[in-house]
Amino acid sequence: MKFIFELSKEHPTIPQSEVVSCLNSERCKYQVIELNPDVMVVDISCDINELKNIASRLSHSFSISKMVFSTSTDLKTIKSLTLDNPIDDLGSIAVRCKNRSILIDSQAILKALADVYTINRTVKLQNPDVEVRAIITDSKVYVGVKKYAIDRQQFEKRKVQFRPFFSPISLHPKLARALVNLSEIKPGETLLDPFCGTGGMLIEAGLIGARIVGSDIDNKLVEGCRENLDFYKIKNYNLFCTDIGNVTEYVSNIDAVVTDLPYGKSTTTKGEEIKSLYGRAFNSISKVLKDDGKAVIGIPNKSLLKLSKDLLEIKAIYPVKTHNSLTRYFTVLEL
Repeated sequence: MKFIFELSKEHPTIPQSEVVSCLNSERCKYQVIELNPDVMVVDISCDINELKNIASRLSHSFSISKMVFSTSTDLKTIKSLTLDNPIDDLGSIAVRCKNRSILIDSQAILKALADVYTINRTVKLQNPDVEVRAIITDSKVYVGVKKYAIDRQQFEKRKVQFRPFFSPISLHPKLARALVNLSEIKPGETLLDPFCGTGGMLIEAGLIGARIVGSDIDNKLVEGCRENLDFYKIKNYNLFCTDIGNVTEYVSNIDAVVTDLPYGKSTTTKGEEIKSLYGRAFNSISKVLKDDGKAVIGIPNKSLLKLSKDLLEIKAIYPVKTHNSLTRYFTVLEL
């Protein structure tokens, strides 16, 4: 069955990569049919619970809809295809458009859809049983029945200022969730953040059902991380205070590592030179990661990735502007 993922466009490649990673994490069989900055059309073989799990994980999409049809923006063609593709879902209905084009008249398209799909149906704009959703781009219209809206407000509610213990340099929860998803961690598997700080990555991993392990060289941060995890009622975790070089004494055979490496004066490096710290970090991560595991690691400069040479293989790099327009390079690596 084909589904339309409405992408957020907050980053050139993270939204679509996150969808693919979540499909992989749920072990779905799928084929990407179409991809552009606005939508991703995927033929998916999975049950409704697996699709629900994917929707609950996503951070860089708006909705998932069961595809009805897609076509050019030609109004005559849209009217014809609307007649040829009835909506069988029962109950009250609402027809809505998301216009992502400044060139197209969305009202004419909305009227063409509504004129057909509301015939002999109860129209209910608030909480309808069925929502027909059209996503309009410069060249195409994608029409589907919305199955899941992505709860993006949850990430705003978990911003650092709302946690009992926080650091102003923490990543936005929406980005932290995307990075966790890029690791393809599955519920019940173990994810490690060896520079856990106040726990932003661990919170997002814990909320999707991963077993989480965190460490930091600063015991104050470890205890603050514990406070945050307890605040969000995350139970399945283990924290310890140690240097990155000693992480191998505590854990092994980890399914995924997701971390943002320390990089500035306001972070705790204990005076160690960055290249030395990063070199030791890549070495420890390569030792604790299981053979088929993934690491998603943030660094401030792509040139520093050479420190991972002969230890980990780079699979993808995602440049992201974070604090004060600083660009971080979040990199997916494998053994």
